Amino acid sequence: MSINAVLEENCLRANPELLLEPKYNLEETKSNIENKEKAFEELCKKTFQMYKPEEVVLSFNGGKDSTVVLHMLARFFQKDHNLKHLKILALFITDPDGFSEIDDFVNDCSKLYNIELIKMEGTIKQALERMCKERPLIKAVFMGSRRTDPHCQDLKTMQPTDPGWPALMRINPILEWTCRDIWQYIYVYDVAYCILYQKGFTSIGNKKNTKPNPYLQVAESQTGRVLNYRHAHDLLDNDNLERAGRV
Repeated sequence: MSINAVLEENCLRANPELLLEPKYNLEETKSNIENKEKAFEELCKKTFQMYKPEEVVLSFNGGKDSTVVLHMLARFFQKDHNLKHLKILALFITDPDGFSEIDDFVNDCSKLYNIELIKMEGTIKQALERMCKERPLIKAVFMGSRRTDPHCQDLKTMQPTDPGWPALMRINPILEWTCRDIWQYIYVYDVAYCILYQKGFTSIGNKKNTKPNPYLQVAESQTGRVLNYRHAHDLLDNDNLERAGRV
């Protein structure tokens, strides 16, 4: 069954809403996204020439960025006759303070896509250490990092982990993507995404360090009382404000 068929069956297809409104040329948008996906496919070809499928894992946190990477990876697997019958290895780091919406979405994705979900507790370093100990074959990890994320300013598309970390090759396919690129990909390909983005969250950590983005507040004009929050994609051209909801 195709990804889109599964999405329809589970009623989890996204709606374009405001992002693809007439002021943006739809054909130009599709062309831009298709070009980015072609670049991703070339990176995947290089990756799977270097590593066997069982040596590669996706770091998947349920956020929009890693969801886009998952979707592109699933499409690549479907197109490759050597990969289409294999499961994608995906590492999800659980958090006792995590959002139930994220947990639910990750579990949904394990059904929507051909994933072998590896769940680990602890910090990302602890989770990677445990994963590498339990699955010593893994040598490379796809990440959903973007250039505007913390500590990602100097990252390369393929780069080994820093000293003191488990020895893995980090693969960063969307480093140069903008927030607009992410949302356009989501709507062009009808990608299911976590419901928290519909509630004003733009960068999601856990309940202790994340709140809806204050720049998306809908407030009562007379009292200033916050009534609601707009959709995360309303900040798609303000990458510098994306983490304004992180504390």
